Amino acid sequence: MNLERFTPENTCIVMLDYSVGFMNLFRSHPVNEHLRNATSLAKMGVGFGTGFVVNVGAGQTLYPQIVEAIGDHPIITRGGEYNVFENAKVRKAIEDTGRSHLAIGGISTEGCVLFSVLGALRLGYTVAIVEDATAGESPEAHEMAMRRMVQAGVVPTTWLSFATELQYDWSLGDSAQVYFDLIKESEPGLMLGIQMEHANAEANAG
Repeated sequence: MNLERFTPENTCIVMLDYSVGFMNLFRSHPVNEHLRNATSLAKMGVGFGTGFVVNVGAGQTLYPQIVEAIGDHPIITRGGEYNVFENAKVRKAIEDTGRSHLAIGGISTEGCVLFSVLGALRLGYTVAIVEDATAGESPEAHEMAMRRMVQAGVVPTTWLSFATELQYDWSLGDSAQVYFDLIKESEPGLMLGIQMEHANAEANAG
């Protein structure tokens, strides 16, 4: 296993097939949690300065929450390929980022996500799957696809753990504000705990 850290400089976030038409067909995660986590991943792609490639299949409409989060960032429409690397436009967009590490999220886990992840591994990429921003038709289908990907060498992660890996030091860089904004929006309880700890530390220092 490649233990090199995922960084904004070596990573491309790839989001695939977050289609409104399929959202209510998946049962591996509650819809509201899935939407929150997928939107957080989109905001990471915009805010952390990684490579960032968003694509959907022909005729699909991207979640409006993601459309709002990415602003004018390009959305690539591909054909019927389950493996996005078999689409020349998507493959070139990922290659053009110059990144060797990919963080992939999308739907469905057992469909386009699985086959795209395996396609990325065959091309030599180091791949993380953002598990809580990815959904399958059923808990079992999601779990079996996750097992297959992990057995093939994929790194499983969650959006917040991955954001923490990209930030690495909460006190450094412009991305620190992006990091804490994400926590504030998506994990308000955690943000409250952080604020309380900081307040206690300042009081003790005084």
